[in-house]
Amino acid sequence: MTKSATPAPGSNPRSALRTLIDRVGRQSLVTADQLVFSAVAFAMQAAAIPVSTGAEYGIFTLVMMVQTGQWYIGRAIASEPMLVSRTAGDERSRGAAGSALALGLAVGIGSLIVGLFLDGTAQELLFIQAAASPLLGALDHARYVGYGRDRPLIALGVDGVWFGLLVAALVTVALVDELTPTRVYLLWAATGVLMSAVAIRLTGSPFAFGSVRRWLSDQWRLIPGFLVDAIYLAAGIYATFGMAIWATGLNDYGLLRKAMTPITALTVLFVGIGTALLAHLAGRSAKDVVRAPALVTALAAIVCAVSALIVLVLPADLMGTLLKADWSTLEPVVLFLLVYAFLLASGQTAMVAAKASGRAWVGPRVRTIQLICELALIALLGTQFGVVGAACGMALAWGVGAGIAWVGLTRHARADRAATS
Repeated sequence: MTKSATPAPGSNPRSALRTLIDRVGRQSLVTADQLVFSAVAFAMQAAAIPVSTGAEYGIFTLVMMVQTGQWYIGRAIASEPMLVSRTAGDERSRGAAGSALALGLAVGIGSLIVGLFLDGTAQELLFIQAAASPLLGALDHARYVGYGRDRPLIALGVDGVWFGLLVAALVTVALVDELTPTRVYLLWAATGVLMSAVAIRLTGSPFAFGSVRRWLSDQWRLIPGFLVDAIYLAAGIYATFGMAIWATGLNDYGLLRKAMTPITALTVLFVGIGTALLAHLAGRSAKDVVRAPALVTALAAIVCAVSALIVLVLPADLMGTLLKADWSTLEPVVLFLLVYAFLLASGQTAMVAAKASGRAWVGPRVRTIQLICELALIALLGTQFGVVGAACGMALAWGVGAGIAWVGLTRHARADRAATS
């Protein structure tokens, strides 16, 4: 039986309340930043949809996934270990920033090489990606430096200005000339690179390649599990959509991605909130580690349920015009994808909570089973029912993944409680 905690000398209810208010305020700013960051991606995709055929939008999103994968892996080798080890405020964080930049350089070179063997829109998009990858990697890491230093206003300010610049640029080009998928991607990348310079100025230079090796060595206890989890996440995305292309064709894959545009904004938001929880949950009690992802799951359920109600009352003609596709085909796809978004958010935050308590290998184990289920279900249902079947398969697979993630998290939480009682 444990003894009740003795109040620290000089502690009082007023200071405890102030600490709680400060903590809630910081977490609210982090959540707001993740919302704005997802709005940037949403604005880019929403601008590309009306000016793209299904196949063109499919190519657009395939290239966009290069940057998404880079961010996932960059967070695993730099941002997430920095948050968990609480090193954002000391000299060691320079090695983390250098790691994020070095990864961006590698991705940029890879994009350039692949682009040389392609032509048309795919080549143009990859060349833009090659130029932007390094600094976009530094920008994303700078956001997490702000979180780690308890200064989330840095990230919120940078992302807010990025969103404003992007929308202004898109509107200006649309009024003066016309938008194309390539121009949309160029404007997104250019405004992001511009804001990366601001973020670097506020959080410190990432040009610290000499510190990368020491950073990787110091954080090797955490990085392998985080990295495998991120690789599974990125590879799972690529494999999932590759299977969707095989099962439904490039044009239907483009329709699936059009339907996913608002869903992607939600998943970016929920995954970002989950990642931000790393700093909040590191070193906390087993009860807190379970409670936080449960609250995110409840939030995701409410948001997805409200979104589903909105989808059901949207005018078919308006949605068909906006998406440049038949809304009667896409409406059930969007509803299945909302279920997918909820289950992904629940499973992802449970895995993040496990990471925060030092159980870095929960994620890779869950993703292995989830990915196998997802590929099999998309292949089976996609070939039989087209784009609707592919969306249903994605939702079912994450239902399995979320269930396993929560079993793993609660099992470890019970073990931690037993060890400390």
